[in-house]
Amino acid sequence: MTRRANHIHFKLGFLFSLAFCAVILLWTAAGPFSRAFRLMQINYNEGWNVYNTQRVAEHELLYPSAYGWTAVNYPALSFHLVAALGRTTSDYLFTARILSLAALCLSGVFAGLIVWHTTRSAVAAWLNGLFLVAFFCSVGNYYVGVDDPQILAQAFFLAGLYVYLRGNRSCWALELTALLFVVGGNIKHNLIEFPLAVLLDLLFTSPHRALRYAIGGGLMATVSVLLTSHVDGGSYVSCLLTPRAYSSYHTLGNIFVLLVPALVPLLAALLMACYCWRDPSRRVLALLMVCALVVDVYFSGGIGVSINGIFGSMLAITLLTGIFWAEFSKLPLGQVRALPQAAVCAIFFLWLVIPMSMLGDARLVKAMQRNRDAESRFALEVDYLRQQPGPALCESLLRCAYAGKPFVYDPFNATRFITLGKLDANVIVDHLKRRDYRAVQLDGSVEQLLVSQDGKDRFAAPILQAIQKYYRPGLTNEDGVIYLPVDSNQQITQTLPSGQ
Repeated sequence: MTRRANHIHFKLGFLFSLAFCAVILLWTAAGPFSRAFRLMQINYNEGWNVYNTQRVAEHELLYPSAYGWTAVNYPALSFHLVAALGRTTSDYLFTARILSLAALCLSGVFAGLIVWHTTRSAVAAWLNGLFLVAFFCSVGNYYVGVDDPQILAQAFFLAGLYVYLRGNRSCWALELTALLFVVGGNIKHNLIEFPLAVLLDLLFTSPHRALRYAIGGGLMATVSVLLTSHVDGGSYVSCLLTPRAYSSYHTLGNIFVLLVPALVPLLAALLMACYCWRDPSRRVLALLMVCALVVDVYFSGGIGVSINGIFGSMLAITLLTGIFWAEFSKLPLGQVRALPQAAVCAIFFLWLVIPMSMLGDARLVKAMQRNRDAESRFALEVDYLRQQPGPALCESLLRCAYAGKPFVYDPFNATRFITLGKLDANVIVDHLKRRDYRAVQLDGSVEQLLVSQDGKDRFAAPILQAIQKYYRPGLTNEDGVIYLPVDSNQQITQTLPSGQ
């Protein structure tokens, strides 16, 4: 009777956990998943990724020189993959967004598999897979369903970690793990905490296997670099390693994003990292947490690095949270252990209300209405840009891409090179003086950008001053301003009311 009661309690606890957490998951995911199918700019990088995918599709070199007005500082594999898939869809933006959503779901699958392999808890494994998706949809909302390779890359890194754990450090597992890490690194190269954690774990347990893993992975990485340099341009390594400005204040901002919304999962993860350290079969997860925190704190200070700079920490927190749930269920809590575990899982999912509220997405209906309004404004702005003949200078590259404008200026990277003294802002200033750009799109008024740090990160002060002198507003709405040359016939500002 006791065994049967335990079984009933376990099933009730599992079903309660699954139902409650599924509701939270649907609430967090509804906004970003539906938003992915709207023609609007979600992330600043989306237009840049579309343009570079077009370059690959048209067989242009991505890395012809170390510095340029449209330089590329990402690996090439994601552009090739989206370009290949985009031949059937004929739309690179939505192809990449769907790929990102699929990769997020696949990340949840691998997270669940990792927790299952290390704990043998079906409840913890299932809920951890759901938690990863919900966690990213709330804390990392800015990158979910977006044309950006970060989430696609992390699916390969999680797959590599699962193979490493599943293979129990066997030779075939080390080689396959290294291969998956190299593939992930060729999609996005900043999740180095995964291969580093595996290397350190091998050094603790088997130095000769650590050497095999390091040599094998190094050779694979070298081959991939040589192949990319041959196909996409000889300046590949130089483009990836170009320095960027660093800000301790920026680091603190990204850490704040992790500490407050993820406080409860973070505390549980730190506790489990200490617990897993003593278990050789799980030590790699503790090492992943340590490596992720160190690497992410350092690299997230780079100007232009957003919340994706702490995705490695978010993944480590998610995995260790699943182990926490499994270990909690083993505590001597009487005959209803599954029910307390269900309550604990519910608390973690319920905690996601905080980041949802901070981002303004807690009110789902209002968030979806904002997306519909943004889509309408985007269409009007693209149509307005398309009506202006000739090239345009755009801060929102996606608007220029859909307006059919050539890719002539990458606001962030070009400004970075101007700051480093590698490019001369006067080249663009001269084009503006001659009114070579028939439209200039900015995400705010030029006066606002001149006094804000974000504006100076994307346009050097002399360029903004030239826009202010030689151009006048042609279309204004809450998303920004489209400027036209002063000699244009359209010098009267057209202001769109909010919500259109």
